[in-house]
Formats: sequence, structure tokens, C-alpha cells
Amino acid sequence: MNSKIGSHFFNLDCYEGIECVRADFKDQHFSKHVHEGYAIGVIEHGVQRFFNEGENHTSGAGSLVIVNADSAHTGSAASQNGWGYRAMYPTPELFDELLSDFTGKHKNAPYFHNPIINDEKLIKQFNLIFSSLSDKSSRLTLETIVYNFLMQLTLNSKINQSVIQTKKAKKSLLSAKEFINAYASKEISLEHLSKVIGMSKYHLIRQFQASFGITPHQYQIQSRIQKAKCLLKSGEQPSNVALECGFFDQSHMNSHFKKALGTTPYQYQTNINA
Repeated sequence: MNSKIGSHFFNLDCYEGIECVRADFKDQHFSKHVHEGYAIGVIEHGVQRFFNEGENHTSGAGSLVIVNADSAHTGSAASQNGWGYRAMYPTPELFDELLSDFTGKHKNAPYFHNPIINDEKLIKQFNLIFSSLSDKSSRLTLETIVYNFLMQLTLNSKINQSVIQTKKAKKSLLSAKEFINAYASKEISLEHLSKVIGMSKYHLIRQFQASFGITPHQYQIQSRIQKAKCLLKSGEQPSNVALECGFFDQSHMNSHFKKALGTTPYQYQTNINA
């Protein structure tokens, strides 16, 4: 068990950088949030409770947990001593690239139906990624290990490439997300957003939440966090980033970072740029 409470973010030195985290929490409660990449991790100790895709789940030590990209979820301890995990966040674009030779298609980002996998071989492959960092393995070795893990994960899992586009989101709702992403730092009224996509305000709220698990306002906060992460990686001062991304001030941004990532913007920037 790691005695240091909190999240430590870093990038894998392969495939143009894959964001990863080592985390250890006792009382942390992650608010409903999304990641631009898939959240794929192994619980190292304790038990985690999380809500995802309309259901509550509990994952214990040794479990492999998967949350689809851009899928709203929560996270909290389900044991007295909290929980610890290691996770990586490969993007849909990376899956597209890695699987293109195998499938012969351009759109390969999978949709995983099972959020908890207890497959010893897959878990061993995942752990090998992190142990190779301690062993200071070569970049070629790391790239091979990551490729093998993501390929096996996809091939061994119940997935569906089309569910996000055809079943879970109508074109107008996807347009709403695109508009929010484009104007994440601006104040957007519900009335304006509803006019942009041609849907009534209240229907928009109901349908958006039913499709994506969060409200348009909550999605805008997540979009601001993603933008802030990019700016922090580029070296901008957190105080400037907060205003650039539409937060009231740095304290406002800090609060949302802690709820979604378990760390502060300053700590995130220090770790990810180390």
C-alpha cells in the first residue's frame, strides 16, 4: 500500500505519450466526470465503488476496470482503508491506429460492455507495462507490451464498435457536444444551445443526460478540465489557465480538478511535465 495519498499523473514514453496515473485514496469521492481516453486500470489494494453506464459496480484488489472514453462515471472507496490503483488512458485515436492493420478499417475504437474483467493473463500484461517502467525498459519494449495488451484486451472482450454512434447518441446531441467543446471557456445559455441544435431546452437536458450520463453544464465543466490539462502540459501558469478555460478563478478550477482527478492543477502540471 502506498502511504502517499493522492494521484500522480505521468506520460508513457510511447505512441506520442499515453497518460497514466498511480493513485491511492482513503476518503476521496470522485464526482461524475468523463475522460477523453479510455480509463483502464487495475485495483492494487482495497475496494472501489463506482457508477457507470447506469449501474453501480464494485471492484476489488486484482480486478481490471475499464470505463469507455467520454463515459460519465464516479468513484469512491468501498472499504475502510480506501483503495489504490494504477491506470492508463489510451485515446480512441490510438485504438484506431493500433487496430487498423488487423481490421483493415479506419474506425476501430471499441465500446467495452463489461466494466470489470477478472482475466489473470490480461491483468499480468497490464502490470507488465508498469513494471517495465521500474526496469527502465527500452521504448521498443514498452511499445510492444502496450500494443500486445490493447490488442488482447480488445480481442478478449465483448465489444461493439457502433453502439456509441447509432444507439447512444443522436446526431443533434453529438452536435451539442461539439458546440460545447468548441466554446468550453464561454458562457453558453441553454436557450442558445437548444437553438443551435434545433431542440427544445427541456428536451435537450433530458436527452443529453439520458445519452451521456451528465447534463450539458456538467459536460462543459469536463470540457474545461480537458482544455486546462492541455494548457498545463504546455507549461502555462495555473492562474492563467483557470481564466482561459472559463473558470471563475484558480480556486474554482482547483475544486473541479480535485473532484474529477483527485489532484490539483499545480500537482498535475508538476507530475505530468516531470
